[in-house]
This record gives sequence, C-alpha cells and structure tokens, in this order.
Amino acid sequence: MVEVLTHLEVQWAEIVRRDSRVTVLAKIDGDIIRLHLTNTGRLNDLIYPGAKILYTSLSSRKVVGRVVGVWLGKAAALIDTILQAKMFEIALDRRLIPWLKQFRIKKKEVAVCGSRFDYLLEDGLEEMILELKSAVYLSSDGAAMYPDTISIRGLRHIEILNKAKSMGKSTGIVFIAAHPSATYFRPNFEVDPRLIEVFNRSLQLNVLIKSIKMHLEADGSIVLDDVDLPIKITDKILSQPD
Repeated sequence: MVEVLTHLEVQWAEIVRRDSRVTVLAKIDGDIIRLHLTNTGRLNDLIYPGAKILYTSLSSRKVVGRVVGVWLGKAAALIDTILQAKMFEIALDRRLIPWLKQFRIKKKEVAVCGSRFDYLLEDGLEEMILELKSAVYLSSDGAAMYPDTISIRGLRHIEILNKAKSMGKSTGIVFIAAHPSATYFRPNFEVDPRLIEVFNRSLQLNVLIKSIKMHLEADGSIVLDDVDLPIKITDKILSQPD
C-alpha cells in the first residue's frame, strides 16, 4: 500500500555544517541561514557539508526554518521527528494501520515510571502505551536501523515497556523507517550491544514491535510506503499476529 499522507511547502538548501545538536547552517542563493533540526541522532550519513536538504519556513529570531528531509537522488529521507509523529497520527486516524485495528489516541506524552512515552492508545476494550522511534540510518544491506548512536533514553524506554508488559499492561514500540531505500528494519546491536538483552525480553513478553516506512518526495509529498515493514531481529524475521 502506498498512500500520500500530506503535502508540505518546502524549500531547498545545502548543508554548510551542523553547528549544534539541534541546528544546522545551510546556504541558499549565496546566503547562510540557520535551520532547526528536530532529530538529535548523529545523522552522519545524512547531515554533512554539501548535502541537499528540504526545509519548511518558521517565524523565529533564532532559525528561519526546520529541516524536514535530506535528498538522496530520487527521494528524500524524512528526518523530522515531529513530522514522523504527525504522519503516524494521520495514518492511525485514517485507519491505514491494520495491526492497530480500532485504536485511537487517548493521550499524548504519557508518564510511565519516570519517563514520558508518545501515546496512550485505546480501542474501547484496552489501552496501549506506545512509543515511536526514528530509524533513518541505513545499513549497507538496506536495513533502516535504530539507534545510530548510544541512546540511554531509548534503552530505558524499551526496558520500561518490558516492565509494564510484565505487569499486565499492553505496550508497543513502532520504528519509523523514514529512508526511501529501506527494505526492512533491524535494531542496531552493533552500536549498543545492550539492546540485545532488552529486545530478547521484549520478544519473550510479546511486546508489540512494528516498523512503518515513509519518505518525502521532491514536491513536498509525504508518502506512506509500508505499514508493516519486515523486521529482522538476530537472524529471524519477526512476525507478530495482527
């Protein structure tokens, strides 16, 4: 299934350098501008001098826009985590995600065990604590991967989801594979081997683990490519019941 979720008014620029964790300097028509970066991963394979980017305008004294995508030749990686979440919400509202069935958002930014999670979903019978993670790092064999650097916060999120599941709550994690060349998702155990243990525990507990693929087009269209991208953990393809 391929579905256009929305259209953005985008402009083009070229990266000069990343000047902080949340900003980049870019040039357009000879002028240097500062843009906001919502994705705090390393992004070394995407954000580098000379990379062509797409951004949306903002009214701010500190930045003139927000980086939404990185052009990769035929399409762009959607690196803006705010947009990734909004597109997930649109897909959920349009009932394009069959494995979430009748779930709807009950609450955003839910506090659980001292950490905040993206959503509390409900379907009238049960509630689910759900976390989104951005996966735009692409491996040489086409895997969208998370994380691209050690993330203490990300590790803790999965541990808490496991704990809540063991206590009888419904929990899930969705990896947004936002690279147009991604063919499947897998955790980046190479960057953080501690993930092996927590993901194994997630599988034992039957925590919902899914991946959704989307990307950005040159005209500003955000395309939903696959609502159930294959997931490979260790040497097996993870398949969970709908």
